Amino acid sequence: MWIQVRKHNLGLSFERILVYLLTLSWSLGSIVQEDLVITTRKGKIRGVTLKSATNKEVDAWYGIPYAQPPVGNLRFRHPKDINAWDGMKETTKHPNSCIQVVDTFFPGFEGSEMWNTNTEQSEDCLYLSVHAPKPRPTKSAVLVWIYGGGFYSGTSTLELYDPRVLVSEENIIFVGIQYRVASLGFLFFDTEDVPGNAGLYDQMMALQWVKNNIEAFGGDPDKITIFGESAGGCSVALHLLSPLSRNLFSQAIMQSSSALVPWGVISKKESIRRGRRLAEEMRCPYGENNTNAMIECLLQKDATELVNQEWSGTVFGISEFPFVPIVDGKFMDKTPEKSLKEKDYKKTNILMGVNKDEGNFFIMYYLPELFKKNENVYINRTDFIRSVSDLNIYVNNAGREAITFEYTDWLNPNDPIKNREAIDRMVGDYQFICPTADFARIYASTGNNIYMYYFTERSSTSPWPTWSGVLHGDEIAFVFGEPLNTSKNYDDSEIALSKRIMSYWANFAKTGNPNVLANGNYSNKIWPLHTPIKQEVLELNANYSRVFEGLRVRKCAFWKTYLPKLLSLTSNNTKSEVVTNPS
Repeated sequence: MWIQVRKHNLGLSFERILVYLLTLSWSLGSIVQEDLVITTRKGKIRGVTLKSATNKEVDAWYGIPYAQPPVGNLRFRHPKDINAWDGMKETTKHPNSCIQVVDTFFPGFEGSEMWNTNTEQSEDCLYLSVHAPKPRPTKSAVLVWIYGGGFYSGTSTLELYDPRVLVSEENIIFVGIQYRVASLGFLFFDTEDVPGNAGLYDQMMALQWVKNNIEAFGGDPDKITIFGESAGGCSVALHLLSPLSRNLFSQAIMQSSSALVPWGVISKKESIRRGRRLAEEMRCPYGENNTNAMIECLLQKDATELVNQEWSGTVFGISEFPFVPIVDGKFMDKTPEKSLKEKDYKKTNILMGVNKDEGNFFIMYYLPELFKKNENVYINRTDFIRSVSDLNIYVNNAGREAITFEYTDWLNPNDPIKNREAIDRMVGDYQFICPTADFARIYASTGNNIYMYYFTERSSTSPWPTWSGVLHGDEIAFVFGEPLNTSKNYDDSEIALSKRIMSYWANFAKTGNPNVLANGNYSNKIWPLHTPIKQEVLELNANYSRVFEGLRVRKCAFWKTYLPKLLSLTSNNTKSEVVTNPS
């Protein structure tokens, strides 16, 4: 009897324990689920917990709407605020990518196809995604990523932009935003229906959303750093200059770009000309007296066909893109040059820089017969001179002679490798390096803290030919911590470099100084301020670290000062012959 009672009591106790454990498990699961539920100003969303490549947990909310879908009559217009919703919105899947062309120039080649959209394309694409470390911080620094792509392509969902390693290693909050590109984002006819700069207004509305809501995710709305590469970096710079958006963030990081890049902003007149040309290609009315009919026709056209026709009927120069920002009098109330001259911009800390071989990526697309992706490339003197001409279509012959002279290695004018490298430098200097360096110098001259880098690490995993060097965009993998993913097969020195770069970017977001940790201590590697006199630059390389003064100073003076004066003096003289004989 006693034994039977004891067994009965043990069974009862076990049942109670089991019930207790199940209840506890359910409660903990409920807590975890509740932790993923965020109440935004427009409604509730539920995210998902994921693992990073370093096996750390990260909470993510994918595809949060920040504006109404820009479809139907809202196509081309500035974004409209999203309406509030009832119930729970599941935000666990990557959002649509905005409509854009797909790069098929090198079919099946990883180096180019890695930039193509990896989610369904749709005009319904105004979403953003948030990643936060686990456990959730409070008042964390926030990094907001604005992707590049020449304002004609790009998406925040690329594998390259996976922020989980960066977020978990550096304990910061990351926001990736989608914005309209190509004609859908930047068509301009100076009307209410087609006001231009819609893509920039998308970005601005997303930044306002971050400002309003990021505290609910553990972020600090007063510690938002926007950063981007190429067209994303140009966008960041335009937000620094814009009277409408400059107060929505605290600091800025610009990778391989600034507001001064020659391809970043065009005139209203040129934008309208390109728009009418597109209308003609789309078989719409395109005359100056048919604007309303033209817009109505374009609103009815298939969006994919629209973006695919943008490159037709017009010859574009290298690194020139059909539809880009314009000075609209509102978001941009003056040209970037005038804003900088008048010191009319956000006074803040900036981290910015460029890569060693910025030009080669674009040259392989623009001159594929000479700069072959699958072969070693050697450029003889004749091809060098022809390349200078082909790559400078808006420069007269006197200007081309000057460029040829400036970029010739007169000690070895027939050296095919030096000629190839000179073509890369010519394109990279004019399109990316000098506009970025000039922006840094101007900003530093007004007492802002500027940190300038020069990225020279050739990735051991690059699919591009060895001769192409350190390409435009190559630093992004190191910023996002891709080398820490063991399946990617980076070497130990590259892993260390990526850790250092992530730390620099995160330290800057947290403290305004890449050298200073969140606790106020200094890191081991000291990155000096970029001053207007010495123009200090930190070289980022896996095998060494050095600080030098002046980035391509002579070449930048040539593009900024000498060549414009020469072109002004020779504007009516187009009969001059290009230099053909180095002797």
